[in-house]
Order: sequence, then C-alpha cells, then structure tokens
Amino acid sequence: MKQLAVAGNGVARQYLHHLIFLSFFVGAVSGTATGQGVYDAESAPCRFTPAASADGSSPGLILGAEVLLLEGSRPDYGVHIRFNGGLGAVGEFDSVRSAIPDAAVLDCRGAAVLSPGFVNAHEHPAYSYAFPDANLNSGYTHRDEWRLGTNGMLQLPIPERLIYQPGDRRSAAILLAMELRHLLGGATTIAGPGGLPGVVRNIERQRGPGDIELYDYEADVEVFPFSFQVAEDLREECAGGPVHRFTRESYDELAFMAYVAHVGEGRKASCAARLEVARYLRHVQRRDRRYALVHGVAADREDYAVMREFDVTLVWSPRSNLALYGETVDIADGLNSGVRVALSTDWSPSGSFNMREEIRCARRVAGGALSSYTLWQMSTVNGAYALGLEDRLGVIKPGLRADLVLVEHGGGSPHDAVLSASHREVLGAWVDGRAILLSESLPESLGAGQCVALDGMAPRVCGALPAFGLTPATFAGYVEGSVPVNNVSRQASCDVTR
Repeated sequence: MKQLAVAGNGVARQYLHHLIFLSFFVGAVSGTATGQGVYDAESAPCRFTPAASADGSSPGLILGAEVLLLEGSRPDYGVHIRFNGGLGAVGEFDSVRSAIPDAAVLDCRGAAVLSPGFVNAHEHPAYSYAFPDANLNSGYTHRDEWRLGTNGMLQLPIPERLIYQPGDRRSAAILLAMELRHLLGGATTIAGPGGLPGVVRNIERQRGPGDIELYDYEADVEVFPFSFQVAEDLREECAGGPVHRFTRESYDELAFMAYVAHVGEGRKASCAARLEVARYLRHVQRRDRRYALVHGVAADREDYAVMREFDVTLVWSPRSNLALYGETVDIADGLNSGVRVALSTDWSPSGSFNMREEIRCARRVAGGALSSYTLWQMSTVNGAYALGLEDRLGVIKPGLRADLVLVEHGGGSPHDAVLSASHREVLGAWVDGRAILLSESLPESLGAGQCVALDGMAPRVCGALPAFGLTPATFAGYVEGSVPVNNVSRQASCDVTR
C-alpha cells in the first residue's frame, strides 16, 4: 500500500484513486488521526453527502462552490472530480448533480471559492528548503557574481542538494515540508528538478527510472542554457571583441517539449545579461517548440515585442530579482507589449516561500497596476502554458486534471480570496483528484489517506506522512532548521529600489 500511495502515475495511481473514492460510500468520519476535533456537519461551511452507489462503481465527487473559470467566476457551480483524478462535468450545480446522482457531494456554495491550483513554473525544489544567507544583498549585477564571486563580489553559498531516496526519512521530511509549504500557498504544480512522488505535481525532464514516478509531465527546465560562467565567456565580446561562440548550447539537445530557461538574470546594465537575452530571442524564432524565458531582468521593450511575436512566456520572480539585483522587469511594459507572464517563486534562498507571497510581492512591485484577475492568470493558466501543459492543468475544464484549491469566501472578490487566503481559510487542496490538505471542518473520508494535524497550519495533511514512514513527531524533528511549512518571516525582502 505504501508503494501505491507514492506512485507518480500509471496503474498504481489509478488504483489509489479508486480506493479513495470508495471511501465516499462510508460517509463522514469523525475525528482525526491525532484525536483533534470532530467533524460537525451543523457548523461546517460545507455540506457533505456520501456517494449513493452500491454497485461497485466509483461515481466520484461533486464540489459545489463559486468556481473560477477563464471566462470569469461562476457562483452556484458544480465541478465533478472523476475517480481517475480527471475533471468531469463543470456547470450549474443542480445540473451537474442531476447528471451524476450517485456521486458524493461537498456543497460549499455561498461559503467558498474553487480555483485551479497555482502552477509554479520555476522552482529549485532540491534546494528550496534553505533560508536566505545572512549576506544576501541586492548589489549584484549578474548572477555569476553571487554564484562564483566574480568582480570582487561576495560569493553566496549554494545549499546542499537534496534528492529523495526511498527509505531516507530525513530528506523525505525536508522535501515534504517544502512541497506542503507550496501546496498550502496554493500551488498544486511545481516545475524544477527534485521533490517527492505523490504529493504536489512535479514537472521536469525524466532522466532516470525513478523520475518516471516523480515527474508527472515533462519539460526541459534549464538553469544554464549557455555556460556555467557566461559573464566570463562574454567578457571579450562585451569589450568590443569578437562574438563568442559557446561550445554547447543546451537547446541543441532538446526533445519536443517546452523549454524553460534562465536568461538575462542580471541588471539591464549587465552586458552579459543583455547578450543572453539577444541570443535566446534569436533562437526562439525557429518556432520549433514552446519557449519560456525565466527572469529576463535585462529584457527591454524591444525584447518584449519579440517575445510577443514568437509566443515566449516571461516567467517572473520579482522577489528574487529584487533581493539579488535591486531591480526586476518593467512588468507594465511587458504586459502592454502583449507578453504572457507567469509568476514563480524561484527558490527559498532568495525568493518567496510560496506563491501567495510571490503574488503579494508582485502587487507591491506593480503599485496596484495588476488586477486580481491578471495575477490569478499569471499564477494558473499562464504557468501551465509556459510548461506546454495548458491542455492538462491550470484551468477548470472537463477532461483536465483535478488540481484544485478550495478556500473560504465571506464576500468581496473571489479572485482575491484565492490569491490571499491564510492557512485558516484553506478548506482543501486536491492534486490529481486526491485531497492532500483538508480543513478540520471537512470529513476525513475526503482525504487521500489518514489525515494528521501539523504544528503551524490549520488544514490537516492527508496520506502524505505515512507514505514516507513519518509521523508528525518525526517529521517535526527532521525539518527543524529548514524553512517551515507556514512561516514566511525570514524570506528575502521585496523592497523596490527603483
């Protein structure tokens, strides 16, 4: 059963979905694994009705709420989560309920908003458990300066790279804390190397047998598309010398999938960063695959025009940009030029600890110029588009995957409710149809296994800890000293210096 709980895809995952939805037949389960609280249908914001089918089928679950669709929010809508983790019918609640009368129902209409989970299009999960270094500052001109200590600048340490190995409870706990932190912050998908199978959805290139379980979908995520010391390689060219020819450019080795590369990670005053952008934008004109440009701090209005013409998504991490370089992209210029923008957190040593914190930073940088709907798009469908996965996730639509977040909504903008929800307002988070987070106000039978309470967060975690041989106590011991699940007080600053 443990193997089934952590499987990334395939038959084991489908069987797990079937087992989960069978649990809807037994109705609400009282209490939690830690003995905290009892589900009280009278006081809960949602009304739960178990599945009525008794013929061995799995009719799935209907969620009723105000539903965020691309065309706008829809009060009194129903969304059907099928037994295999896909989305079924989406429409007026009563119509969906009538069409699938045997399904379990969680009716949160008038009390909650349902959104696709955020798609974090750029992270470094293997390193994103570490706090910012005490010497982090915004005085760097190009990323090679803080990485390598060039130009007399102080080199910043790179955290230990954590790779999950079955049976290694320490790495599993730390990586689980990282993924739960992102899930609690609204992200059901993270793009970047590393992570754990069976919790959030991980996106990267499969390079070994274990990666088949870890990475649900693939994209070419590249940190160094030109070289490991690009500023040094381009020094002569920047001084008026001959054009430098890189011995290897990673996009010559791509498969047919999305390419998501760090480019122009440095100030506009950095010649190396500017040349990176120019080279990359010449390459994208091949139009041979989906392209995204991560960071792009050095890009200007002319570059934005090329990005718009050749459908290049800008993956924007304003907090990390500001913390390292003291500036970020001119987001108003980019949007006015028609560039598609996706938000991302980068990593914990210089970026936001979760997507809601990145959204908060983006609002501050933009000075009110970004609407809640635009920020929601940047955090959902645009991230999926950057990864070439807009036909699989990032929106609520029949046939796509059931990656969903449900938050309380007491009035006002439904998009703001999702963008700024505190952990106490998170009712649930589903990944591939499995409820990994569940509020104590909801029955445990909805969860992807045993639900346990963790210190510092209101919703319970379902199914994840036992899959890695962890208890709340052992989990807490292993993660001491790493970025906590729900405390952002030590993340990098989002100070706007220009």
